[in-house]
Amino acid sequence: MAGIPRTHVASSFQAAGQPITFDPEMRILQLCHEPPLPAIDGGCLAMDALTQGMLENGAEVKILTAATRKHPIRLGALGDDYLETTDLEAIDIETGFDPRDAYISLLNRDSYNISRFYAHHYAMVLRRALTRRRYDVVHLESLYTTPYIDTIRQHAPDTLIALRSHNHEYQIWEQRWKSSRNPLSRLAFRHLSKTLERYEKDVLKDLDCIVAISEKEAQGYREWGYQGPIHLAGFGIEMSSTQASRPAIESRAIKLFHLGAMDWGPNREGIDWFVQAIWPAIRAAHPGTEFHIAGKGLNPMEHAGVPGVFNHGEVPDARSFSQSYDLLVVPLLRGAGIRVKIVDALAQGIPVATTNKGALGLDMEGSGALVHSEPEGLAAALSDLIAHPDRLAILSERGRAEVESRFDRKAIGAGLLEFYRGQLHG
Repeated sequence: MAGIPRTHVASSFQAAGQPITFDPEMRILQLCHEPPLPAIDGGCLAMDALTQGMLENGAEVKILTAATRKHPIRLGALGDDYLETTDLEAIDIETGFDPRDAYISLLNRDSYNISRFYAHHYAMVLRRALTRRRYDVVHLESLYTTPYIDTIRQHAPDTLIALRSHNHEYQIWEQRWKSSRNPLSRLAFRHLSKTLERYEKDVLKDLDCIVAISEKEAQGYREWGYQGPIHLAGFGIEMSSTQASRPAIESRAIKLFHLGAMDWGPNREGIDWFVQAIWPAIRAAHPGTEFHIAGKGLNPMEHAGVPGVFNHGEVPDARSFSQSYDLLVVPLLRGAGIRVKIVDALAQGIPVATTNKGALGLDMEGSGALVHSEPEGLAAALSDLIAHPDRLAILSERGRAEVESRFDRKAIGAGLLEFYRGQLHG
């Protein structure tokens, strides 16, 4: 993003100093480290679900988001209603590797992961937003928006600051250095993990409250000694629009699929593991079975020539792609937080096969999901399911019922606003 950084303003919601024409229940400024839409990964889905849940319960929500090379803003794909309702502003920032900044962070023992997401011009736009309008809550999506806490405190000292924790970020880098076989990479990843963990613990003192996506994340903060208010707000689904007719199987073989951001290491590693360790046993037992993979950053030649594996690259419509197949495979070996793609699939009536790491924080085993951590266990369970395809309908019904009872978007939004109301007036 060479040249002068740009700010993308996409709103007619509050034109040229004109006040809005209604008195909302609560005013929320939602800071995002990447655009929530279009939903290209689980983090986007989680952010947008909470946005919509709060809007559906009468809150006014303004989105201020970073836009990067990896996650650019695509205004044309968002729709006028969304842009108007959220008063979205997107600020281009550069988060690519900078040797000078990395060296300075190393000398200062700072977290380079965090410093990449701080930009002075983003802080200036944030300051302008805070001085033009009073917000009840500044809702920080992920740890990577916390570098702007000082700006918020300076220009809106009475505003409640909440961190919405998708996961403990340092754990991803910790798993990375522990699994790396390259001594230099191991050393670098260990440093990034340790500095990120130190930052993640230290920033807790600057927060008014935490919104955790699962009980596991909440428990982690308690173990670190955080004594402030914590509210659980899992990933939400608009249940009325998710049910889809499933493709008829009849006498054909089951079609498995995976859809995910392949520029994220754990997704890529998981698919490699599945194709190498599990897929041969499945194909040997059921030669007609197919495995379809798609996602952002997927190399078109990835797994080319592997019998029964079909590479679709990046697909324009994730939901349409998902609804063409029978069972989602999420073969994660590392990662943290909730896999929102699993919740989204189950809400659509799509059964899921995953690992213990993929199911972390969901408690979904037996409720539309097959969960195994070892290759032999997952291969055997899938092979048994393929041999008895009538079980797919049972898994589909169980999964949707479980999601409907625990992941309703509007109910989650209502609970969050009630929590914020209690913090503001308690």
